[in-house]
Amino acid sequence: MPPLSTHRRARRRSRRRLITLSACVLIVVALLVGGVTQIGRQSGPFYASVNRSFAAQATTMVNESNNTSVSLRRLMKDVQSQDRRTLQAGLDTLTAQADQEEAAAENLASPSAPGDVPGEFAAVLAERADAVHSVRSALDGLLGLRPLPIAGSPGAEVTILAPPTNVSSTQATDRIVAAGMVLVRADRSYATLRRALTRLAGHARLPASTWITATDDWQSGPIATEVELVTSSTTLEVTHRLVLRVVTVTPPALPSPTGAATPGFSVLSPTTSVLVQVVLSNLGSVDEPHASVQFQLTPQPTGTAVTITRTAGLAAAGSVSLPQASFTVKPGANYQLTVAVVLPPGQADATGTSLSEVLQIAPST
Repeated sequence: MPPLSTHRRARRRSRRRLITLSACVLIVVALLVGGVTQIGRQSGPFYASVNRSFAAQATTMVNESNNTSVSLRRLMKDVQSQDRRTLQAGLDTLTAQADQEEAAAENLASPSAPGDVPGEFAAVLAERADAVHSVRSALDGLLGLRPLPIAGSPGAEVTILAPPTNVSSTQATDRIVAAGMVLVRADRSYATLRRALTRLAGHARLPASTWITATDDWQSGPIATEVELVTSSTTLEVTHRLVLRVVTVTPPALPSPTGAATPGFSVLSPTTSVLVQVVLSNLGSVDEPHASVQFQLTPQPTGTAVTITRTAGLAAAGSVSLPQASFTVKPGANYQLTVAVVLPPGQADATGTSLSEVLQIAPST
C-alpha cells in the first residue's frame, strides 16, 4: 500500500497548487477591475469639464456662424437688386467672416476626449467656409468681379487684382448648387455632433445651427432663375466712367489785376518750364487697367503742339495722381493747354473729362 499513499499525497499537493494559483488570479483581476473603476471615476469629471468648456467656447462660434448664414441667405435673395460694388463688398465680408469662423474652430484648444467632437466641429465650419468661397467665385466669374482691395491698405484705391476666370451662366449655376449641397451636408454633420456631445460626459449642449433652411431654394431650377436675373440686372451692368478730379499747373496763376479771374485764361509768373498734374478718378463699376490722360501744349497763335500721355491702372471707385507732365515754355509767350481723358471703350459720357486753358507766361523782368 505505500505506493498508493504516495499517489494520494501528490494529488493533494496538485490541488493545493491549483487553489493557490486560482486565488492569485482572482486577486490580480480584482486589482485590475478596481484600478479601471478608479480611473473611470477620476476621468469622468475631467472629460465632463473638457466637454463643457468646449461647448462654452463653441457656442460663441456657432452664434457667429448663424449670423453669417443669415447674411448669406439675404444676399442670395437680393443679388439682382444690388450694384456691383455693393455686391462684391457683401461677398468679401461673408467670405472673411466664414474664414475667421473656420480658423477659430481650428484653434479651439481641447484636450483629447472620447468622440472627436471638436474635430468634427472644425470640419463643419471648414465646409461652410469652402461653400461661401464657391458662391463668391461663381458670382465673381459670372459678372467679371474681383475681391475689393482691403480698405486702408497702401495703394488700395489703385491696386488692380487679377480678375477671376469668367464662367458661363450654366457653370455659375452648377457651382452654386454644389455649394448648397456642401452646406446641407455640413448642417447634417453639425446636427450629428451636437447630439453626440449631449451623450458624452458632462452632457454639454450646443445651439442649433442650420444654414440651409429651405433646400428647394438651392436646387438647379431656382438657382438657374436667380442667375438669369443677375445677368439681366441693370444695376449689375458694366459701366465705364473716368473723370478729371483735379488739375494743377505749376507755377500757379498770378492774381488778376482786376480781382476777377477770366475763365479759360491764366497768367503765370516768368518761367521756362510748366508742370501739369492731374488726379484721375474712376466712377465706373469696373477696373480700368490702362486709364490714360493726354496733355497737349500748343504755342499761340501758331506752333507745333507737344503731347504727353500718362497712364495708370485704376481700380473701380478709386483715384490716382498721375505723374507730372513737363513742358518747356518761353517767357512772354502764350500757349493753349489741353488736358483730356482718353475715354475707354464703352464710356459715352464725356462730362468732366477735359480742360482747355490759355496760359500766358509773363515776360522776364
